[in-house]
Amino acid sequence: MTGKLLDHLRSEVDPRVDGWEEAGHVPPEALWEVGRRFGLLGMMTPAERGGQPRPWVEIVAVAGALGRVYRPFGFLLTNALIAGYLADVANDLQWTRRGLPIAEGRAVSVLALNEPDTGNDLAALATIAEKCDDGFRLTGTKTYIPNADQVDFLLVAARETPDGAPSIYAVDPGARGCRVRRMGPTMALRGVHLCEVEFDGCLVAPEDRMGEMRDLWPHLGRSRLLTAGLALGCATEALELALDHTARTRRFGKPLNHQGAVQQRLAGMGLAVETGRIYLDHAASRVDAGERASLQISTAKVYVTDLAMSVTTSATQLMGGRGYLTSGKVERLMREAKLNQIVDGANEIHRTLIARELSDRYLEKGEK
Repeated sequence: MTGKLLDHLRSEVDPRVDGWEEAGHVPPEALWEVGRRFGLLGMMTPAERGGQPRPWVEIVAVAGALGRVYRPFGFLLTNALIAGYLADVANDLQWTRRGLPIAEGRAVSVLALNEPDTGNDLAALATIAEKCDDGFRLTGTKTYIPNADQVDFLLVAARETPDGAPSIYAVDPGARGCRVRRMGPTMALRGVHLCEVEFDGCLVAPEDRMGEMRDLWPHLGRSRLLTAGLALGCATEALELALDHTARTRRFGKPLNHQGAVQQRLAGMGLAVETGRIYLDHAASRVDAGERASLQISTAKVYVTDLAMSVTTSATQLMGGRGYLTSGKVERLMREAKLNQIVDGANEIHRTLIARELSDRYLEKGEK
């Protein structure tokens, strides 16, 4: 399936990317047509809920194909993740209204978690969902929410009391008391609209309280594999562009790829991509085996997104002026690679998590 997906992306999506980047807008239907055609939106939804579940080793391969062509198509994976979360927590009515339409490609959602002062530190969440006779009234601000101006509903994290555990609420972005504002152009993903969302007493019906934040955590953890898969696709594409360029370009009487310094750099890029692919498959297989795999997931996220930044930078260097042109694909891949080091928990945060888990394991081993 991944091969057919990549072929379709090459023929139907790749030729349109430059126009979307210039316009700063990807037509939503372009994404959802791909999602529906290849059954991507139900990949994390159980069959008994109407999904088409696939193993994580296949899901990360799908992410790699999307990352090779255009990173904004990763929004499909986010919605597949949301459908999987709703399949876990929603009652039958909620699933019919909110979850199933996503899994079938008939509706679009996005997680609204980040806040201006605390980022994705959900322990410091400030948005309040005050209980009232008609349901809940949301007050607070969410920021850096992708495509919040184009979705059918937001999934908003908020607390019912300042010290209470967060819950998740489905909110119509057009509802009274909800204001969505575009934040402006970004370095990469220019076809995605990053938005700020303000809630000023926005009323949410009781049936749109979807579940506890703690139920979302396992899904958010696995989402880091999606980011790693998108990054691996980015690095793989950059490597192939560099290989093609250095094979066709001659300097000092011979192809560039016969130059010793160039060969050393190409070898380093290839080693990075292949080891990243092997480790990402390893981490995904641990998830498929039903393991918690938090150490492997964080390691994959950091290692693969860092190597993608290194490989795309090296590809830009090898391709010289052609690599620096904004009309060349490798320049965009380098900008997209940087994003993967930031989203789903910045790599510095994951390094802290890795160190803590390694230390805990060492102490546990010593106690035995």
